[in-house]
Amino acid sequence: MKKTILLLLVIVCSLSGFGQGLQVKGVVTSADDRQPIPGVSIVIKGTTTGITTNIDGMYSLKVPGNAKLVFSFVGMTSQEIEVKNRTTIDVVLATTSSSSDEVVVVGY
Repeated sequence: MKKTILLLLVIVCSLSGFGQGLQVKGVVTSADDRQPIPGVSIVIKGTTTGITTNIDGMYSLKVPGNAKLVFSFVGMTSQEIEVKNRTTIDVVLATTSSSSDEVVVVGY
């Protein structure tokens, strides 16, 4: 009986170690005015796991220590950043350099 309980305890303890990751958090700001950007998409590269920044540009996401995070927002240049076991990653996104001099409106 003692061996069975000990075996179960060892199994439960070893399984609790799997799936552990880092809790990465940070703030995403604009390179133009250093203001936080709400709604930035942050995805673990190669997965569908992700989150968006809150109204203050802050995020918090549980990731593997060797993950790459992809930060993207409409009108901004996307960035890929390796976690490398860091728990805080602040990102500055630059505005995309494409501009339009002319707008054509067509009505039907």
